[in-house]
Amino acid sequence: MKKALALLLAMVMVFALAACGQQAAAPAAAPAAAPAGDAAPAAAPAGEEVIKIGYVSDLTGGTALWGNAGKYGAEMAVDEINAAGGVLGGKKLQLVAMDGKGEAADSVNALRKLITDEGIVAEIGTNFSSCNIPMAAVADEMKVPIIGTAASNELVTVDENGKLHPYSFRMCFIDSYLGTVMGTYATKNLGLTKAALFTVAGNTNSESVGAFVKDAFIANGGTIVSEEQCQEADVDFRAQLAKIKAAEPEVIFVMMNDYAKNATFAKQAREMGIDCLLMGHDGWDSQQLAAEAQGALEGCKYVSRIGFSKPEAKEFGEKVAAKYNIGMEAECLFGWDGVHWIVDAIERAGSADPTAIRDALEATDVFEGLIGTLVMDPATHNPAMACAIYECHGDAFEYVETVEAVQ
Repeated sequence: MKKALALLLAMVMVFALAACGQQAAAPAAAPAAAPAGDAAPAAAPAGEEVIKIGYVSDLTGGTALWGNAGKYGAEMAVDEINAAGGVLGGKKLQLVAMDGKGEAADSVNALRKLITDEGIVAEIGTNFSSCNIPMAAVADEMKVPIIGTAASNELVTVDENGKLHPYSFRMCFIDSYLGTVMGTYATKNLGLTKAALFTVAGNTNSESVGAFVKDAFIANGGTIVSEEQCQEADVDFRAQLAKIKAAEPEVIFVMMNDYAKNATFAKQAREMGIDCLLMGHDGWDSQQLAAEAQGALEGCKYVSRIGFSKPEAKEFGEKVAAKYNIGMEAECLFGWDGVHWIVDAIERAGSADPTAIRDALEATDVFEGLIGTLVMDPATHNPAMACAIYECHGDAFEYVETVEAVQ
């Protein structure tokens, strides 16, 4: 991590931490049923000119818990803004959501449909780098800005040659920072020296964050004693766990983005007598994971955004959970913040023209959201922001501490 970014983060956190509480996230309630397909657009206010904002995420499938939570947060933001008078002197917002199914091709098709058929001026989502990387080229081609939520791979906003995607933005830290925090924290804060690394073959986020975890762990004196992978569709990890067990690690870095599979991995590990620490990244960021693990993740940790450790974010999460009968899922914060960031850009631009919105997003200095303080870099469209450590106790993950810049 470059020293300039580290210094910038340190300065920002002096202010950001003043607003952060240390309250634990509430246990998850049972998730609401996911819609059967594309979500119907929210009804446009009759007789009024509306500004349409698109939302693409996994509204069905194994990770629909996250996609729908983000949609609900965005819906609540739109409702609040409309009730307060709308934007640009009275124009109302309309959220149009479509199901990308967590798949690249479906997400690209959904984005094209939102732009050509619905006339959106900007789009929020997805929460997967593997989807947002191809969506970035579509956004550039059709000149409509998109904002990834938890899409953390570097290629979401820049191509393989380092050239900026002018219409692609994000609201999360990038893989290099997250992986560096994890590897550094495990060595410097926890004093661990022997680790196993478990990733998903071909998964952009899993392999990328895993590589940075490995580099940071080794750079700080640790040794990777075992490296194993699974395929995306795998649900039985015993063969890989047997090899990991033989290497006797003190910690296993588990880089999977499916809370059900993470829970299965943990339970299988404990059944095989592996009792070491398991540690994950933001792919673990679900209270449903703690419940489904049935005690197998007790005392285990993950690194993610500040999220519900902020009192105002926790309060909003509780409102979403109560209104939609779901658990406390941090993706709802991204939906809320995404709408408000777009509206902030519209008001600063004085226009709902997509290119004007893009220019205003890029010109953002600091955006204060429920997920934390985002300091935007116009050269990369990446925000600098702090992250937090969470630990499993019972059926919930609880906030432990905030991690600032790492060298």
